[in-house]
Amino acid sequence: MPSEDDSFPNSEEHFRSAFNQSDAPSELLKLLKEYPEYMVVVDLVVNYKWILKENPERAEELTRTVVALLDAPDAPVIDSETKISEIIRRRVAFLQTGCLEINDDTKDFGPTNDFLTGSLLSGFAFKYNLAQCSDQYGGILEGLDADPALANSEVLVTGACIQLLTAGSEIIQCSKSYFKSAKEVAAKLKAQKLAGAVKNEHALKLLELTILHAESGFKKENDMNNVWTILFPSQV
Repeated sequence: MPSEDDSFPNSEEHFRSAFNQSDAPSELLKLLKEYPEYMVVVDLVVNYKWILKENPERAEELTRTVVALLDAPDAPVIDSETKISEIIRRRVAFLQTGCLEINDDTKDFGPTNDFLTGSLLSGFAFKYNLAQCSDQYGGILEGLDADPALANSEVLVTGACIQLLTAGSEIIQCSKSYFKSAKEVAAKLKAQKLAGAVKNEHALKLLELTILHAESGFKKENDMNNVWTILFPSQV
């Protein structure tokens, strides 16, 4: 849950209500205009993360809502000089450190796994140019190079697939410092499949689709928005 230290009275309640409206960007802008402060924008991003984690099937919708704020002509300027787009991008990138952290719970495969929902957030952040940072690429590398003998390998490989299948065409464009080509990614994913790192039938399907995407050179038309539906069909 978000911090109890709300950035304005009942901010969590107001942000959650705004994200649920049919014209969510306009409702969020109303709040930002009423409370044009740095910590309010930070609070918005934190609530975006938590709502996405609780409702991963809404990941694209929620991300598009946040992206709509970046270039809103009537968006307030914070402290007379900082655009909210700058704060939002920085804070979404900052989130990746915690969202893609590997810990003792990472091995617990399921729809509430923080690494998997973090990978989903990262994938859509890549897709809509909301954030692109080393932690996001690091999460992918953890999956590509995962040790199949470890208990968390299935989660790590699946997390990489979530990102790559969602936004492979964007990820590959600036990935040279992390992996050289789509061909290299395909080879590493095939090795994980051969080693039996992924056993869940839906995760295996996701892995196979990601291999095909990599083999195609990560063409934009092969990026997918429904990876969570494929991975956890019973949760949607």
